[in-house]
Amino acid sequence: MATAIARDQELVSRIKAGDTESFNTLVKAYFPRTYKKVRRLVPAEDAEDVTQDIFLNLVSSIGNFEGKSAFATWFNSIVVNRVADYHRRMFRYKSRFISEEEMTRCEPSQAANLDVEMEDLLLKLPKAYSEVLMLKFCHNFSFNEIAVALGLTYEATRSRFRRGVICAAKKMEPRTERI
Repeated sequence: MATAIARDQELVSRIKAGDTESFNTLVKAYFPRTYKKVRRLVPAEDAEDVTQDIFLNLVSSIGNFEGKSAFATWFNSIVVNRVADYHRRMFRYKSRFISEEEMTRCEPSQAANLDVEMEDLLLKLPKAYSEVLMLKFCHNFSFNEIAVALGLTYEATRSRFRRGVICAAKKMEPRTERI
């Protein structure tokens, strides 16, 4: 591990001095695992573009690397930021086609097992919960997409989802059917 850290530090020093071959070596070392990570975080058809964007960002920002942390840690922040940027762009793109009304209501056919009665129940929940549940069940957004859409953290999104489900369960009237 220490050898990889030392190798990265040496490569970065050479790159800052203008050695393009060192940059190619660094890319060859980081490309496979970066691409693999990006494939898990974005749709497969966009993974190459996002990965390319990451390495283009690396070219323009490597001069800012100060060595206060391991290069791998610093580079990972670029990966995380580029993936987040991708999801923000995709949400903006999707939201152009989803009106404000559609964000708060959905047709029963849009979500499996979501009937009119369930939709009405969701509309009676506090807005913080119903937004998350509607985006999840009606529009099939992932928790990451919902977090970006609502300006929340991933953890806050999951928490609102759990609380929304609990709140919905409490609001449901117990049904007793007699035989």
